[in-house]
Amino acid sequence: MIYIYNAGPLFSEADQKQRKLEGELLREIGKDHTDFFVANPIDLPLDQTGPLSSQIIFDTDNQHIQKANVFFFELATGDPGTMVELGMAIQRLINKEEIRLYPIFSDLRLIRNSASGIECPVGFNSFVTGSLTYHQIQTYPDFESAYQAFKRSLAASV
Repeated sequence: MIYIYNAGPLFSEADQKQRKLEGELLREIGKDHTDFFVANPIDLPLDQTGPLSSQIIFDTDNQHIQKANVFFFELATGDPGTMVELGMAIQRLINKEEIRLYPIFSDLRLIRNSASGIECPVGFNSFVTGSLTYHQIQTYPDFESAYQAFKRSLAASV
């Protein structure tokens, strides 16, 4: 089964629109597969009629994180929740679980300053970037690049 968890900040209108677009694209590619699920936190059915407790949010997201075997992470903003989710996925790698990570650093300063990769002086946390480079995980400059890489891996596995 392909079980995708899509992680990224959800606090601004732009963040929410981007996560919804990502969820739509991921679900679209899943139409060709029978065992395919996308856990996109912005789309999860939580009771939005009142305040959500932090425990409910953690429990709901954690259930999906533990089931997922494919992860997309928007990391450029340093959103603390997304960083915790990344850490949980990295721990699964350390535990030798078979999962795939598609970390995204969509920071326009990289292109504007002709910088490339995550080992550059833009200000990404070295522990975070080190967790990715240590595990030889490729990073992507935008969701589209990560999405296309995922599509290629799906096509190669068929």
